[in-house]
Amino acid sequence: MKTKAWYAKAPFQFELREGELGEISEDEVLIRVKACGICGTDMTSVKSSAENWEAIGHEIAGIVVRKGARVNHVVEGASVTLETSTFCRTCEWCRDGRYDLCNKGPSFWGRNFAMGFAEYIVAPKEVVVPFEGLSFAVASLVEPLGVAVDLTETVDIQMGDDVLVLGLGPIGLMALRLAKLRGARKIYAAARSHSVKRIETALAFGADEIINTDITPLESYLFDRGGVDRVLVSAPPSTIPSAFKAARTGGVIGFIGIEYGAGASISFDANEFHFKKLQLRASHATPALFFPKCIELLKSGAVDGDALISHTFSLDEFPAAMQALRDDRGSAVKMVMVNE
Repeated sequence: MKTKAWYAKAPFQFELREGELGEISEDEVLIRVKACGICGTDMTSVKSSAENWEAIGHEIAGIVVRKGARVNHVVEGASVTLETSTFCRTCEWCRDGRYDLCNKGPSFWGRNFAMGFAEYIVAPKEVVVPFEGLSFAVASLVEPLGVAVDLTETVDIQMGDDVLVLGLGPIGLMALRLAKLRGARKIYAAARSHSVKRIETALAFGADEIINTDITPLESYLFDRGGVDRVLVSAPPSTIPSAFKAARTGGVIGFIGIEYGAGASISFDANEFHFKKLQLRASHATPALFFPKCIELLKSGAVDGDALISHTFSLDEFPAAMQALRDDRGSAVKMVMVNE
């Protein structure tokens, strides 16, 4: 079967290609892509890291068109979303119960011809998750919401904690909302003042105070308790030293993000880190987990998916959408491709 699919190469080069997906195996599923969100990872690829042409898009919701003979948990015509990868079940990590550390399981990444910004995609059965009761656009948020759940689980927010969210992209905003649901006493949201729509969304999701870091640096901000118990960082690595300073004694800082080149390295005061008894924990949501939980959070409205989606666009408009997301820091939050 043929499909159209977008390919990208840094910096900001795009090609809409038509190619053959081939026949699916007994353990695969052919999916018509109905929605795919733009992730910060996509932006990083297009800006700098994609040295060669590559298919793009991984926040996917769609409809099962055809399934292999050994696929039993979904039917043709079912609405599904896709985990980016899953655990293998047979390695030492999995057999010791640490499947969250396994990165050897099936994935649709790099398989066949297409990824999410396409008409159709082929995926292994293990990553296909059925859902009901959500629009396809909102269902495309299940994957990044799983990333936000992983971040909040990693830092283990407790009832009564003061929390700082550093970086108000979609994952930071969802993590902020999850912190509120977990019983945070007070939530601070840090962003540059031009991020108008993201700041509005942060307030709607439960932020108590906004810190405009281009006006008031974190290092000089007066927190109620002299600092916070938990910091959720979805901003560049260069912000981590500021997060250390914003944390109270015993604070936990969670970081999720990717940076290339000189920006990937940071330096910080090791004595401050030591005497404040801080912890820095990495969140990396591979394998993808928590999809059933995320589907229910979106269905119940506990996390308002519609409030996160600031723009939708068609398949043909993908390059323009990427450029708009790069340039429009005032009104853009989450951009989702919707195939009618």
